[in-house]
Amino acid sequence: MLFPNPGRDKVDSLPRTARFRYYAGGLTLAILATGHLIPGRIVHVPLAILAVLAVYVFGPLRTEHEYYVEAARHGCKPTARVLKQNALLQNRRDTLEATGHTYAHGVFPESTPCITTDEPENVKAVLSTRFEDWVLPGIRIKSFLPVLGKLVVVVVVVVVVVVVVVVVVVPHTDSIFTTNGAEWQHSRAILRPAFVRDQISDLACVDQHVAKLIAHIRKALADDGRAILDLQVLFSMMTTDSISDFMFGQSTDLQGSAPQDSYKFGKYFDESMQKIAWRARLGWLTLLRSDPELDEYSSFMRAFVKRFVSNVRESPETNSHRGEKGKYVFLDELLKSGESDEVICDHLLSIFTAGRDTTTSVLSYLFFELSRRPDIVATVRDEIRDLGRDDPTWEDLRNMRYLNWVLKEALRLNPPVASNQREAVRDTILPTGGGADGKSPVFVTKGTSLRYIPWVIHRRKDLFGEDAEEFRPERWEDLRVTYEYLPFNAARASASGNNSH
Repeated sequence: MLFPNPGRDKVDSLPRTARFRYYAGGLTLAILATGHLIPGRIVHVPLAILAVLAVYVFGPLRTEHEYYVEAARHGCKPTARVLKQNALLQNRRDTLEATGHTYAHGVFPESTPCITTDEPENVKAVLSTRFEDWVLPGIRIKSFLPVLGKLVVVVVVVVVVVVVVVVVVVPHTDSIFTTNGAEWQHSRAILRPAFVRDQISDLACVDQHVAKLIAHIRKALADDGRAILDLQVLFSMMTTDSISDFMFGQSTDLQGSAPQDSYKFGKYFDESMQKIAWRARLGWLTLLRSDPELDEYSSFMRAFVKRFVSNVRESPETNSHRGEKGKYVFLDELLKSGESDEVICDHLLSIFTAGRDTTTSVLSYLFFELSRRPDIVATVRDEIRDLGRDDPTWEDLRNMRYLNWVLKEALRLNPPVASNQREAVRDTILPTGGGADGKSPVFVTKGTSLRYIPWVIHRRKDLFGEDAEEFRPERWEDLRVTYEYLPFNAARASASGNNSH
């Protein structure tokens, strides 16, 4: 282990240590302020030094002491502390195993505390039983805003003897991935009717794009039997085409004769996601300077999507008359909500973001695993052969027992979202992770970030067996899971369209 049981055996002493540091700091400040450092002699300490010490004593030291006082009042015990501020979070799995599955630490450059956990009971509290106590972190919302929202300039008139006009730039977004509370509930209510099972389970839309993918692979192998194909790139093109077709009623056709704008949209989307990921990881530091490239990418993507929205709004044709007769188009359902083009654009980009990369990820890892397991491939082929038809329905696919085990196992070992985060909107409690044995509740103050890591949870041997690292679909024959298995989050926070994957 990188950290051989660090901190867990000393957690009971943390409150005493915090109290001692706070009182000692206050006493030291009082002595320096009076100047009685040497008996019979007054020593004048510079005011700047006193000010810095006062900020430290009545800031971090007092906050830490009060945290443990409040935690004790709620019957909670402290959790292990293994990482100091300014340290990178490396080897999370080893650290979690060594500390009892929950530990507290700092994350540079943020000043607020953070807790990392792979404990299902804690995840359940965050996503279900204490759902209202947790929100999306502010930095995540700010990081996504260039693509999934916008900045609104608000003019505030302040009257103080004279009239002062203050221009304030505030974030505004209607995306389900960048809103909290009532706004999140509103966004979810708008999106939910669009994910009607009988409509999203129509495989005709996906089938034509899968057929193009297979044709592309066959052609490449026919031209050169030893051709090396990057399946992840091909899966990315296929998912972009199928999701755009499902959402807009018109495919980007990256696998066919795509117009230049479609290629540009795909390229800018990839670049934007990378930039957003870095912004979220580095925190407020990345927000200190503008990113003209990201602004350019965002403007183009929003204009690209708005073009579809405007064309449909202006067209008198209904969904049943444009394109293929009876074809389900996600955009048509969203337009029934009566929201503005700007709001519809936020929702469309959100669903595109959620569906495109996650589906590409699942397919890439699935075929990576299958490439090393011909025995599993043979079993899947047998099940397909037993189906006795070339055009399976949604129900046929759902009833293919072994194929579904294979998909679940791929999602277990390589969940599309390997790590997730929430922020406490009020003082709250995690049910486990405190005390020397890691079993006591943990008091969490408002503003604390919590990271839960499905990638680690899914590999816990005490949850999935000693062979948890092995790709073994058969484990799902009798395995029953709740918050131990989180490929698409859970409960109220789950992805609206996870069945579409």
